[in-house]
Parts: sequence; C-alpha cells; structure tokens
Amino acid sequence: MARKRKPKQKMGMNALGDLEVDVMGIIWSMKKATVKDVFEIMYERRRLAYTTIMTVMNRLAIKEILEQDKTSVPYIYRPLVERDQMANSMVGEVVDRLLEGSAGAVVSYLIDGGKMKKEDIAELKDLIKEKEGE
Repeated sequence: MARKRKPKQKMGMNALGDLEVDVMGIIWSMKKATVKDVFEIMYERRRLAYTTIMTVMNRLAIKEILEQDKTSVPYIYRPLVERDQMANSMVGEVVDRLLEGSAGAVVSYLIDGGKMKKEDIAELKDLIKEKEGE
C-alpha cells in the first residue's frame, strides 16, 4: 500500500478546482480507481469526455494528490492525501487568508448554519476543554 505523504504543492483552497474535487470525492470513496471507473460515475452527473477525466486525474498525480500506478494497464490511481487532510488545509487557508487568522467565523457558520449535529457540537466542546487544559 502506498505511503501517505505530503504533496509538494500547497493543498489549500487554490489547490483543487471543482472538477478535481468531484474526482477526488469518487476516488476517496472507492479507495482506488481507474480513469474508466471515475468516468462512468462522472458521466452520469456531468456528461464529461473520458479524456477530460484522464487529464484531471493525471494533473492530480502531478500535484502528488493521487498516486498513479503505471505497473498495470489501465493505470490505477490511489489518493496520497486523505480527505480530512485536504479539508483541514483548505479551511486553514480560508481562516488565514480570508479571515485573517480568526477561526470564530468558521465555527459560527458551522453551528448557526445547521452544519453541525449534536454529536459534532459535543465533540467540539470536548476539544475546547482539551485545549483549555493545555
């Protein structure tokens, strides 16, 4: 199994376009995939060309977000970056660049916007208590 490593390029909000996010969502769900696997799922949603998916997946490999296993045909792609890693990086960049380091607006959005379940709020409270104890 491939070792998870930090990509050379930044992973923040500018690292992935909308199509790349959709492709990564599929690959994260499948754990590994060929271009055909992703194309078949994406075609139902967006009617994109096979070559478009192939190009996107190749770019993700160049960015070192996907591993491109060329030992088999067709190539098999696996994520080198976990979904949580990417999300943390993107949120971190929003906090740093857009909110000038103040994470309160993000937390407020998550709570007020109904994005957090009761279990999530309880987990957040535990994390806050943990941080306060440090």
